[in-house]
Amino acid sequence: MSCLLAFDTSTEFGSVALVTPSGLITRFDKLGNTHSEYMLPWIDEVLQEAGIKGKDLDGIVFGAGPGSFTGLRIACGLAQGLGYGWDKKVLPVSTLAALAYQFKNQAKRIAVLNDARMGECYAAVFEIVDSVLKVVTAEQLIKPSQVGQWLAEYQSDFVVGTAIGVYEMALPQKAQFAPMRAEYLLDYAQGLASELQDAWVSPDAAAPLYVRDRVALTIKERQAGERL
Repeated sequence: MSCLLAFDTSTEFGSVALVTPSGLITRFDKLGNTHSEYMLPWIDEVLQEAGIKGKDLDGIVFGAGPGSFTGLRIACGLAQGLGYGWDKKVLPVSTLAALAYQFKNQAKRIAVLNDARMGECYAAVFEIVDSVLKVVTAEQLIKPSQVGQWLAEYQSDFVVGTAIGVYEMALPQKAQFAPMRAEYLLDYAQGLASELQDAWVSPDAAAPLYVRDRVALTIKERQAGERL
């Protein structure tokens, strides 16, 4: 597939990326809780800049999570709406897997720790085997105090994600803060194209990847600015 649109709203950062035979066009910023105000205008901008229309796309890739409950609903709803409107299949991608794939040259086994707010991290470990990303342990929630033991258990010596620097954690020397970007989704979709052929779905089958069971905050948590 040579013409793909991708977007991610799983964290406080938001991003859009479009790849065509002419190159890559991106939008990225720290949006807080304003993703819904930016995503469609950004998508319109990158399509216009590339000189194409939605119907010209080969497919739509979106960050399925884990992440903010509201953010995941925005991305999934957007993928469904655009997919229906343009008659395109969509590819839901784990944001943790896409981050791990982006840093695949840093280590054989890569741990991803994203800030899940409320004193927790979204965590997963992946391994590169014959240039293919394999899941060592699937997406889960862990406490920062558990990170050292968790990393030792899964023998990971490189960590990446948005939780780095946010919490006090026992980390290896090689640890890097990195927010999710939509172009990482494109790299993942294109780099693992043969392995992901069956992962493309019709818009009605697109779904977020929820890890946290809670769907609402207390009044005190909302006043403190917490997000699910």
